[in-house]
Amino acid sequence: MEAEERTEQEEAKAEKEVKKGPRRDPAKEAFWRQRIGEAEASGLSVREFCKDYGLNENQFYAWRRELKLRDVERKTGSGFVELVRAADITGTSGVSLRVDDRLSIVVDRGFDVQTLKAVLLAVGQAGTK
Repeated sequence: MEAEERTEQEEAKAEKEVKKGPRRDPAKEAFWRQRIGEAEASGLSVREFCKDYGLNENQFYAWRRELKLRDVERKTGSGFVELVRAADITGTSGVSLRVDDRLSIVVDRGFDVQTLKAVLLAVGQAGTK
């Protein structure tokens, strides 16, 4: 019985962690951003730099990879687009696209395809500037 309870508790904990996502420690991120910047400016190989500064080489590479991913995520957003089915008062339904906090597009049934294409083209061009 206790083993089953522990398993259920562990599953619940794992579900919470998945929902919340990984915790990010701003101090660790700042530390590794600083060290990676110093390493790039030093002219030393990663191995030499880590040895000189007492850093774990595997952690260095892992943090460098993670920080590159975070930088891309900050520039491009999360990479996910929320798709919400909308319904209006008359009972007709369309689609609402929410890209981020700044952009939401609502498309009703019977929309003009050419207008939608023009809007999406304009949004895409604005996003690359």
